[in-house]
Amino acid sequence: LSPDISLFFSMKMTMTYPTPRTPTKQRICPIIIRSRQQPSPQLHGLLLVLLTTATALLPPAASFSFNYSPAKRTLATNKPFHHGCPTSLNSSNNNNKHDIEEETVDIAIVGAGIGGLCAGAILNTLYHKKVGVYESHYLAGGCAHAFERVVQLDVDDDKDDDKKKKKVSFTFDSGPTIVLGCSKEPYNPLQQVLRAVGVDDQVEWIPYDGWGMIEHPASSKGNATDDDDDGKKKEKRWKLTVGPDHFENGPLTQFASSSSSSSGSNNIDAIREFNELREITKPLVTGAATIPAMAMRPGSTALIPLLRYLPSLLSIIRNGVEASTGPFGPYMNGPIFTVRNAWLRDWLDALAFSLSGLPADRTSAGAMAYVLFDMHREGAALDYPKGGLGEVVKALVNGVEQPTKSGSNKKAVGLGRSKVNLRHHVESIDTTEDGTRVVGLTARKAGGKMVKVKATEGVICNAPMWSLRKLIKNEKALAILSGRADGVAVKDPSGGSTSIAAQSWQTDPAVDPKTGRGSVIRPARQQQQQSSEDADNLLAKCDNAEMTGSFLHLHVALDATNLDLDSLEPHYTVMDRGLEGDDRIINGVPDGPCGELNMIAVSNPCVLDRTLAPKGYVIVHAYGAGNEPYDIWKSKSNDDNRATLTSTSRLDEEINSRDSGDRYQSSTYNALKDARGEALWRAIESIIPDARDRTVLAMLGSPLTHERYLRRPYGSYGAAFEDCLKDGSTNISNLMLAGDGVFPGIGIPAVALSGASAANGMVKVIEQWQCLDELKSQKLIS
Repeated sequence: LSPDISLFFSMKMTMTYPTPRTPTKQRICPIIIRSRQQPSPQLHGLLLVLLTTATALLPPAASFSFNYSPAKRTLATNKPFHHGCPTSLNSSNNNNKHDIEEETVDIAIVGAGIGGLCAGAILNTLYHKKVGVYESHYLAGGCAHAFERVVQLDVDDDKDDDKKKKKVSFTFDSGPTIVLGCSKEPYNPLQQVLRAVGVDDQVEWIPYDGWGMIEHPASSKGNATDDDDDGKKKEKRWKLTVGPDHFENGPLTQFASSSSSSSGSNNIDAIREFNELREITKPLVTGAATIPAMAMRPGSTALIPLLRYLPSLLSIIRNGVEASTGPFGPYMNGPIFTVRNAWLRDWLDALAFSLSGLPADRTSAGAMAYVLFDMHREGAALDYPKGGLGEVVKALVNGVEQPTKSGSNKKAVGLGRSKVNLRHHVESIDTTEDGTRVVGLTARKAGGKMVKVKATEGVICNAPMWSLRKLIKNEKALAILSGRADGVAVKDPSGGSTSIAAQSWQTDPAVDPKTGRGSVIRPARQQQQQSSEDADNLLAKCDNAEMTGSFLHLHVALDATNLDLDSLEPHYTVMDRGLEGDDRIINGVPDGPCGELNMIAVSNPCVLDRTLAPKGYVIVHAYGAGNEPYDIWKSKSNDDNRATLTSTSRLDEEINSRDSGDRYQSSTYNALKDARGEALWRAIESIIPDARDRTVLAMLGSPLTHERYLRRPYGSYGAAFEDCLKDGSTNISNLMLAGDGVFPGIGIPAVALSGASAANGMVKVIEQWQCLDELKSQKLIS
């Protein structure tokens, strides 16, 4: 047995019968396990990642500036678009005591992203806590929010020949477009949370069976895999259908034999490799399917609720804890297994890149195993929420704010207590003078008025991990989070900026991004052996975590006249240079599915839900799948010690009035957007050839948009998997972390699970155990 499993049998166990805080008819488990040993964070982290499901979640361009004005349409403006955000948000702070509001909650949550909302819904509904969620944006949902746009169009009047103005509304998803595990069991953590807090009936999931693949768009048509006479690759069109045998008997058989590989393998070898890979990784998911998200908690008591699922836990770690909690590399490159077929390797990289913004060998082994399991199982389906992902966000907000039932009388309590507070920018997480506990937070409302929030039980921080240092103002608290026994905080070596954090993408400054491609993903950093001091330095881990790439988004509304929508797929993945990429090598890195602006996702949700656009129109969302380097968008003249766009004093300045370099000037910025956006237009036109002629609204969002409105440093997708925190616990006992910087990392199911874990960490383990008993009695978990 590994040391982690041996720990189960070496713990000193004390039988006690605790008295619950409130009367209950539930049977309380009498066993509390106490141990002087700390359970392995890798073992706990394994359970987190294995409960995630595949999601091609790409964070949004939360707000956009219009830069498209087709001659025959009426909508056109050159002014930067502010997405409705009030300019008064940047007002100078007035700290006059009479202008400071005060409020008290049990638990305060920083950020209304999916992780924060899941945590808030659980704490309010299941643990009957008064929760305050504080969000800078005017919309909840974080990177997964939805937004509406109203457009004034010319329409024909049936009574005369004149045209009249008509306002029409379009609903856009800013982020995810492919979700698994919501309409059918086994449910992913997001759906588990929705069910646990009783709001799952507020979301109607529409299942569908796959997505379209297009390689080399705008090249010569045809399905052949050979090159044209002029050397250009021919276009390939095929469909990835989920469920058993479809992949093996379809694209894998069709394309694997034509790919080159070091061993000269053919399609038969590729099918064998694929099936063996699924079999080897099967233990990572078969056990996890029986372990609910509500069994997770961070810190030293993490293993206690997992004892309810010990057989499943033992099944998961069959290959060892490190191999199960680490990246997929050992399953791709050995020693556990080696994938040799080149086409299959490219396909695995493409799947991984949509999950993590990194190649397969740097993506979570658990997440990859779940994709291989869930996409190809009997009854597999992809899911889309009717009305868009905003309906999921609304349901979670309702979970936070709904009255709850407590005790045996089941009377509603807490009416109007918990609340999601929008346009509340959190300035600081406040602590006691000695820094040993958090006591609340300070937020700034739109208009500049300050709010002091007293959190009697603690705070959950769902902000990006790189923001933690800036939110903690107390030097003693910073020292505690740095693991410093001497009480002296380690100064931020970046001088207050985020420049110390490594970027996944390296960019050649000599290449003009409007005309060329010069960026690649860096090789993985070597993981060095940490000293005990470094291992306890949470702030350093947050500051130095590698940032994955950013995004380019194109949201369009199209006139659907004579468009055969039923002949189209709800989603496409367009490989601009093919799955294998071109022959170019940059800094020793060959092109491939993870190359710069190669993989373009195109969401076409009106195929499934016509209500997202008015009759006669459709919406389309195309985006680079985390493959847009941030550095090509920042100013060349102010790279050092720059003030980030997330700076609170500059939040609402217009891009064309920035003083940080010529790339932020309106004409230059829009020219760069136009040039970089061509790959997105090309992807849409490979599906709807006359898309530009049909366009009534076009919005292009850059990494600067993502950084500016969602406060994502460098517009990052999230932390590289290797640098995710193992769980959300901190050295300050009542401060928990959640979000895509916490294991299992990036993706809607992943952040939902981190939110559930953080919520459970805010209550005693016996309360969590009782909650699990109640959920089991309702047949919501096993």
